[in-house]
Amino acid sequence: MGRLLWLTAAAVLAAGCSGAPGGEAAAKRQPDPRPLGGALHYTATESAALHRAEEQEVRKCMTSRGFPYDAIPVGDVERRTAESPYGLLTPSRAAQDGYGLTVERLEKPPADPNAQRVSALAERDRRAWEGALKGAANGPREEIELPDGPTVSVATDSCVAVARRALYGASWDRNQYALQSLRNSVVSDTLDHRLVRAAEREWAACMRDEGFRYEHREDPLKALKKRLDSAGSDAAALRATGREELRIAVRDAACQAEAGLAEQISRAQKHVEKALPPACASLLEKFRAARDTALRQAGARTASTA
Repeated sequence: MGRLLWLTAAAVLAAGCSGAPGGEAAAKRQPDPRPLGGALHYTATESAALHRAEEQEVRKCMTSRGFPYDAIPVGDVERRTAESPYGLLTPSRAAQDGYGLTVERLEKPPADPNAQRVSALAERDRRAWEGALKGAANGPREEIELPDGPTVSVATDSCVAVARRALYGASWDRNQYALQSLRNSVVSDTLDHRLVRAAEREWAACMRDEGFRYEHREDPLKALKKRLDSAGSDAAALRATGREELRIAVRDAACQAEAGLAEQISRAQKHVEKALPPACASLLEKFRAARDTALRQAGARTASTA
Protein backbone atom coordinates (compact mmCIF):
# COMPACT_ATOMS: atom_id res chain seq x y z
CA MET A 1 0.00 0.00 0.00
CA GLY A 2 2.75 2.46 1.00
CA ARG A 3 4.72 1.75 -2.15
CA LEU A 4 1.65 2.49 -4.29
CA LEU A 5 1.13 5.79 -2.48
CA TRP A 6 4.69 6.77 -3.27
CA LEU A 7 4.42 5.76 -6.90
CA THR A 8 1.28 7.83 -7.28
CA ALA A 9 3.00 10.90 -5.84
CA ALA A 10 6.04 10.32 -8.02
CA ALA A 11 3.97 9.95 -11.16
CA VAL A 12 2.04 13.16 -10.53
CA LEU A 13 5.12 15.31 -10.06
CA ALA A 14 7.32 13.59 -12.62
CA ALA A 15 4.69 14.20 -15.26
CA GLY A 16 4.99 17.90 -14.60
CA CYS A 17 8.81 17.92 -14.65
CA SER A 18 9.84 15.43 -17.30
CA GLY A 19 9.13 17.79 -20.15
CA ALA A 20 11.95 20.20 -19.29
CA PRO A 21 13.81 20.87 -22.55
CA GLY A 22 17.20 19.20 -22.73
CA GLY A 23 16.85 17.75 -19.23
CA GLU A 24 17.80 14.18 -20.13
CA ALA A 25 20.62 15.29 -22.41
CA ALA A 26 22.02 17.45 -19.61
CA ALA A 27 21.83 14.51 -17.21
CA LYS A 28 23.88 12.36 -19.58
CA ARG A 29 26.56 15.07 -19.79
CA GLN A 30 26.72 15.56 -16.02
CA PRO A 31 29.80 13.97 -14.43
CA ASP A 32 29.30 11.25 -11.85
CA PRO A 33 32.52 11.47 -9.79
CA ARG A 34 33.39 8.36 -7.80
CA PRO A 35 36.41 8.24 -5.47
CA LEU A 36 39.35 5.99 -6.33
CA GLY A 37 38.22 5.49 -9.90
CA GLY A 38 34.98 3.90 -8.77
CA ALA A 39 36.80 0.86 -7.33
CA LEU A 40 34.17 0.49 -4.60
CA HIS A 41 31.22 1.19 -6.88
CA TYR A 42 29.26 -1.56 -8.64
CA THR A 43 26.49 -1.50 -11.18
CA ALA A 44 23.12 -2.90 -10.19
CA THR A 45 23.81 -6.02 -12.27
CA GLU A 46 27.20 -6.53 -10.64
CA SER A 47 25.81 -6.00 -7.14
CA ALA A 48 23.01 -8.50 -7.72
CA ALA A 49 25.39 -11.11 -9.15
CA LEU A 50 27.85 -10.73 -6.26
CA HIS A 51 25.06 -10.95 -3.69
CA ARG A 52 23.76 -14.20 -5.19
CA ALA A 53 27.27 -15.66 -5.38
CA GLU A 54 27.97 -14.78 -1.74
CA GLU A 55 24.67 -16.30 -0.64
CA GLN A 56 25.48 -19.51 -2.52
CA GLU A 57 28.79 -19.73 -0.66
CA VAL A 58 27.10 -19.02 2.68
CA ARG A 59 24.59 -21.78 2.03
CA LYS A 60 27.36 -24.20 1.08
CA CYS A 61 29.22 -23.42 4.30
CA MET A 62 26.12 -23.68 6.50
CA THR A 63 25.17 -26.99 4.92
CA SER A 64 28.67 -28.37 5.53
CA ARG A 65 28.20 -27.53 9.22
CA GLY A 66 24.84 -29.23 9.40
CA PHE A 67 22.61 -26.16 9.35
CA PRO A 68 19.84 -25.42 6.82
CA TYR A 69 20.10 -22.06 5.09
CA ASP A 70 18.07 -20.35 2.36
CA ALA A 71 19.65 -17.55 0.34
CA ILE A 72 18.39 -14.04 1.11
CA PRO A 73 16.92 -12.38 -2.01
CA VAL A 74 18.61 -9.44 -3.68
CA GLY A 75 17.39 -6.10 -2.33
CA ASP A 76 16.85 -2.80 -4.12
CA VAL A 77 20.26 -2.61 -5.77
CA GLU A 78 19.07 -0.18 -8.43
CA ARG A 79 18.52 2.61 -5.93
CA ARG A 80 21.60 1.80 -3.86
CA THR A 81 24.00 1.76 -6.80
CA ALA A 82 22.58 4.99 -8.23
CA GLU A 83 23.38 6.93 -5.06
CA SER A 84 26.19 9.46 -5.37
CA PRO A 85 28.79 9.54 -2.58
CA TYR A 86 28.60 13.32 -2.90
CA GLY A 87 24.83 13.64 -2.79
CA LEU A 88 24.61 14.63 -6.45
CA LEU A 89 21.25 14.41 -8.19
CA THR A 90 20.32 14.03 -11.83
CA PRO A 91 17.06 15.59 -13.05
CA SER A 92 15.56 12.20 -13.87
CA ARG A 93 16.42 10.62 -10.53
CA ALA A 94 15.15 13.66 -8.63
CA ALA A 95 11.83 13.59 -10.48
CA GLN A 96 11.32 9.86 -10.05
CA ASP A 97 12.80 9.18 -6.62
CA GLY A 98 13.55 12.48 -4.91
CA TYR A 99 16.31 11.83 -2.39
CA GLY A 100 15.04 8.27 -1.86
CA LEU A 101 13.92 9.08 1.70
CA THR A 102 10.18 8.44 1.50
CA VAL A 103 10.46 5.27 -0.55
CA GLU A 104 13.17 3.98 1.81
CA ARG A 105 10.84 4.62 4.74
CA LEU A 106 7.95 2.82 3.03
CA GLU A 107 9.79 -0.16 1.58
CA LYS A 108 10.81 -3.09 3.70
CA PRO A 109 14.07 -5.01 3.16
CA PRO A 110 13.82 -8.43 1.53
CA ALA A 111 12.30 -10.94 3.92
CA ASP A 112 14.83 -13.31 5.46
CA PRO A 113 13.61 -16.78 4.44
CA ASN A 114 15.44 -18.24 7.46
CA ALA A 115 13.75 -16.09 10.10
CA GLN A 116 10.72 -18.29 10.81
CA ARG A 117 12.73 -21.49 10.95
CA VAL A 118 15.37 -20.01 13.25
CA SER A 119 12.84 -18.40 15.59
CA ALA A 120 11.26 -21.82 16.12
CA LEU A 121 14.53 -23.35 17.33
CA ALA A 122 15.37 -23.91 20.96
CA GLU A 123 17.64 -21.24 22.45
CA ARG A 124 20.75 -23.42 22.33
CA ASP A 125 20.13 -24.45 18.71
CA ARG A 126 19.42 -20.86 17.69
CA ARG A 127 22.71 -19.68 19.18
CA ALA A 128 24.52 -22.47 17.34
CA TRP A 129 22.88 -21.53 14.01
CA GLU A 130 23.66 -17.84 14.45
CA GLY A 131 27.19 -18.65 15.60
CA ALA A 132 27.81 -20.67 12.45
CA LEU A 133 26.49 -17.87 10.27
CA LYS A 134 28.00 -14.82 11.97
CA GLY A 135 30.75 -16.31 14.13
CA ALA A 136 30.76 -17.53 17.71
CA ALA A 137 31.24 -14.94 20.44
CA ASN A 138 34.41 -16.66 21.62
CA GLY A 139 35.58 -17.70 18.14
CA PRO A 140 38.69 -16.53 16.26
CA ARG A 141 38.68 -12.94 15.02
CA GLU A 142 40.86 -10.70 12.87
CA GLU A 143 41.48 -7.19 14.14
CA ILE A 144 41.73 -4.76 11.22
CA GLU A 145 43.20 -1.38 12.12
CA LEU A 146 41.94 1.32 9.77
CA PRO A 147 44.12 4.18 8.52
CA ASP A 148 42.03 6.78 10.36
CA GLY A 149 42.34 5.06 13.73
CA PRO A 150 39.35 2.74 14.49
CA THR A 151 39.74 -1.03 14.57
CA VAL A 152 37.26 -3.45 12.99
CA SER A 153 36.87 -6.93 14.45
CA VAL A 154 35.93 -9.65 11.94
CA ALA A 155 34.84 -13.18 12.91
CA THR A 156 37.02 -15.32 10.67
CA ASP A 157 35.20 -18.61 11.32
CA SER A 158 31.72 -17.39 10.34
CA CYS A 159 30.11 -18.70 7.17
CA VAL A 160 29.74 -15.09 6.04
CA ALA A 161 33.54 -14.69 6.27
CA VAL A 162 34.13 -18.10 4.67
CA ALA A 163 31.89 -17.05 1.76
CA ARG A 164 33.76 -13.78 1.24
CA ARG A 165 37.13 -15.54 1.24
CA ALA A 166 35.88 -18.09 -1.28
CA LEU A 167 34.64 -15.39 -3.62
CA TYR A 168 37.13 -12.56 -3.14
CA GLY A 169 40.27 -14.07 -1.61
CA ALA A 170 41.93 -14.08 1.81
CA SER A 171 42.92 -10.38 1.97
CA TRP A 172 39.56 -8.99 0.86
CA ASP A 173 38.24 -7.78 4.21
CA ARG A 174 41.47 -6.00 5.15
CA ASN A 175 41.80 -4.31 1.74
CA GLN A 176 38.13 -3.41 1.48
CA TYR A 177 37.98 -1.77 4.91
CA ALA A 178 41.18 0.14 4.16
CA LEU A 179 39.76 1.40 0.85
CA GLN A 180 36.42 2.31 2.41
CA SER A 181 38.27 4.41 4.96
CA LEU A 182 40.34 5.99 2.19
CA ARG A 183 37.22 6.67 0.11
CA ASN A 184 35.55 8.39 3.05
CA SER A 185 38.62 10.57 3.48
CA VAL A 186 38.62 11.50 -0.23
CA VAL A 187 34.93 12.42 -0.11
CA SER A 188 35.39 14.53 3.03
CA ASP A 189 38.43 16.37 1.64
CA THR A 190 36.73 16.88 -1.73
CA LEU A 191 33.62 18.38 -0.17
CA ASP A 192 35.84 20.70 1.87
CA HIS A 193 37.78 21.87 -1.20
CA ARG A 194 37.49 25.56 -2.10
CA LEU A 195 36.07 24.74 -5.56
CA VAL A 196 33.21 22.75 -4.01
CA ARG A 197 32.55 25.27 -1.24
CA ALA A 198 32.23 28.02 -3.86
CA ALA A 199 29.84 25.89 -5.96
CA GLU A 200 27.74 25.13 -2.88
CA ARG A 201 27.41 28.85 -2.15
CA GLU A 202 26.05 29.27 -5.68
CA TRP A 203 23.71 26.33 -5.07
CA ALA A 204 22.40 27.93 -1.87
CA ALA A 205 21.78 31.23 -3.69
CA CYS A 206 19.92 29.35 -6.43
CA MET A 207 17.77 27.53 -3.88
CA ARG A 208 16.95 30.84 -2.18
CA ASP A 209 15.76 32.16 -5.53
CA GLU A 210 13.48 29.10 -5.67
CA GLY A 211 12.07 29.91 -2.23
CA PHE A 212 14.18 27.54 -0.11
CA ARG A 213 16.37 29.11 2.56
CA TYR A 214 19.02 26.40 2.83
CA GLU A 215 22.64 27.04 3.74
CA HIS A 216 23.95 23.50 3.31
CA ARG A 217 22.98 20.66 0.99
CA GLU A 218 22.15 18.48 3.99
CA ASP A 219 19.45 20.93 5.12
CA PRO A 220 16.61 19.67 2.88
CA LEU A 221 17.34 16.07 3.85
CA LYS A 222 17.29 16.91 7.55
CA ALA A 223 13.97 18.75 7.18
CA LEU A 224 12.39 15.91 5.20
CA LYS A 225 13.59 13.25 7.65
CA LYS A 226 12.07 15.24 10.49
CA ARG A 227 8.80 15.49 8.57
CA LEU A 228 8.83 11.74 7.86
CA ASP A 229 9.35 11.04 11.55
CA SER A 230 6.37 13.24 12.38
CA ALA A 231 4.24 11.53 9.70
CA GLY A 232 4.72 8.12 11.29
CA SER A 233 2.38 5.68 9.53
CA ASP A 234 -0.20 8.30 8.49
CA ALA A 235 -0.83 7.56 4.79
CA ALA A 236 -1.95 11.09 3.89
CA ALA A 237 1.00 12.67 5.67
CA LEU A 238 3.44 10.28 4.00
CA ARG A 239 1.92 10.99 0.60
CA ALA A 240 2.22 14.72 1.18
CA THR A 241 5.81 14.35 2.34
CA GLY A 242 6.62 12.28 -0.74
CA ARG A 243 5.25 15.00 -3.01
CA GLU A 244 7.21 17.65 -1.15
CA GLU A 245 10.38 15.57 -1.35
CA LEU A 246 10.03 15.28 -5.10
CA ARG A 247 9.32 19.00 -5.47
CA ILE A 248 12.40 19.99 -3.47
CA ALA A 249 14.67 17.40 -5.10
CA VAL A 250 13.74 18.54 -8.62
CA ARG A 251 14.72 22.10 -7.76
CA ASP A 252 17.81 20.89 -5.91
CA ALA A 253 18.98 19.01 -9.02
CA ALA A 254 18.38 22.09 -11.18
CA CYS A 255 20.39 24.28 -8.79
CA GLN A 256 23.20 21.73 -8.64
CA ALA A 257 23.38 21.87 -12.43
CA GLU A 258 23.23 25.68 -12.47
CA ALA A 259 26.09 25.89 -9.94
CA GLY A 260 28.14 23.30 -11.87
CA LEU A 261 28.44 21.31 -8.65
CA ALA A 262 29.21 17.93 -10.27
CA GLU A 263 31.91 19.48 -12.44
CA GLN A 264 33.54 21.23 -9.48
CA ILE A 265 33.41 18.07 -7.36
CA SER A 266 35.05 16.15 -10.19
CA ARG A 267 37.83 18.77 -10.43
CA ALA A 268 38.32 18.91 -6.66
CA GLN A 269 38.43 15.12 -6.36
CA LYS A 270 41.30 14.99 -8.85
CA HIS A 271 43.26 17.49 -6.75
CA VAL A 272 42.60 15.49 -3.58
CA GLU A 273 43.55 12.14 -5.10
CA LYS A 274 46.80 13.53 -6.51
CA ALA A 275 47.94 14.03 -2.92
CA LEU A 276 47.30 10.43 -1.86
CA PRO A 277 50.38 8.44 -0.76
CA PRO A 278 51.97 6.12 -3.38
CA ALA A 279 51.04 3.02 -1.33
CA CYS A 280 47.40 3.61 -2.28
CA ALA A 281 48.14 2.61 -5.88
CA SER A 282 49.34 -0.83 -4.79
CA LEU A 283 46.31 -1.31 -2.53
CA LEU A 284 43.97 -0.34 -5.36
CA GLU A 285 45.69 -2.74 -7.76
CA LYS A 286 45.27 -5.68 -5.37
CA PHE A 287 41.67 -4.78 -4.65
CA ARG A 288 40.75 -4.42 -8.33
CA ALA A 289 42.31 -7.79 -9.16
CA ALA A 290 40.25 -9.49 -6.43
CA ARG A 291 37.14 -7.58 -7.47
CA ASP A 292 37.53 -8.55 -11.15
CA THR A 293 38.03 -12.21 -10.23
CA ALA A 294 34.92 -12.18 -8.04
CA LEU A 295 32.85 -10.52 -10.77
CA ARG A 296 33.96 -13.12 -13.31
CA GLN A 297 33.04 -15.94 -10.93
CA ALA A 298 29.69 -14.36 -10.06
CA GLY A 299 28.93 -13.73 -13.73
CA ALA A 300 29.75 -17.32 -14.63
CA ARG A 301 27.44 -18.62 -11.89
CA THR A 302 24.63 -16.34 -13.04
CA ALA A 303 25.05 -17.55 -16.62
CA SER A 304 25.07 -21.21 -15.55
CA THR A 305 21.79 -20.84 -13.62
CA ALA A 306 20.01 -18.69 -16.23
